[in-house]
Amino acid sequence: MLLGVLGCVPAAGPAPAPPAEPAQTASTRGKSTPTDAPDPAGAEASAASVAPSTGLPTACADSSSKDLCLPPAGFVDRLCEKPRQGAALALFASSTPFTRAYLRGRVDELSSDEEVLVLRRRAPQQGGIVVGSGKGTYDLLRWDGTCSMGIEAEMVTRTRPPRPRTAHVQWHRIDTKIQDALVASSDAVRRAHAKRGRECKGAMSGDVSAACEKADDALVSALVDYVRSGGAFPAPDDVP
Repeated sequence: MLLGVLGCVPAAGPAPAPPAEPAQTASTRGKSTPTDAPDPAGAEASAASVAPSTGLPTACADSSSKDLCLPPAGFVDRLCEKPRQGAALALFASSTPFTRAYLRGRVDELSSDEEVLVLRRRAPQQGGIVVGSGKGTYDLLRWDGTCSMGIEAEMVTRTRPPRPRTAHVQWHRIDTKIQDALVASSDAVRRAHAKRGRECKGAMSGDVSAACEKADDALVSALVDYVRSGGAFPAPDDVP
């Protein structure tokens, strides 16, 4: 049965309790310095809720970032231990409440106008030597399931660009049951998947033709459109 990704899976047991203090994982740090900071949303954070059978959060965590809707800190620590493509698709689904943001410019591997999910906001350093702009930093989730940590606040905006970009979703890292559901539920995904199969002949990476790369991009675009539009798919297996 296809399920909506926001709290729509049957309960199977208690969710793991998040640890009291977050632990920082491997990071990337922005280096460019435009002037203005993210626009506030004004939404009050509510109590954290976690779907029992998957560990996916379903509501904002209590935090000092009252203008942001963030997942629980312990969940974020586990999420960022390794790339989690299926979990990223679930968290970016249109039904989730978490704050979306966009890059003002290129920052390391992140692209200008790239859509990200805000995982954590770190306050500016008080006293001593100030690194960067002194406006604090963000930890972010990308569409490919990787986390980018310590991105300078002035590089992030809440204003949606006309054509948001995404990190390149890795189709072969998506759970097979989710792949099957996407192909079965979306005509656009089904056509793009079939064309990718013809052009790439099973290749997932490496030296491929330009036609294969174009077909792969088209599949990612169809998949992202489906997820953004509220399309349903099963909960991922690999969740924190």
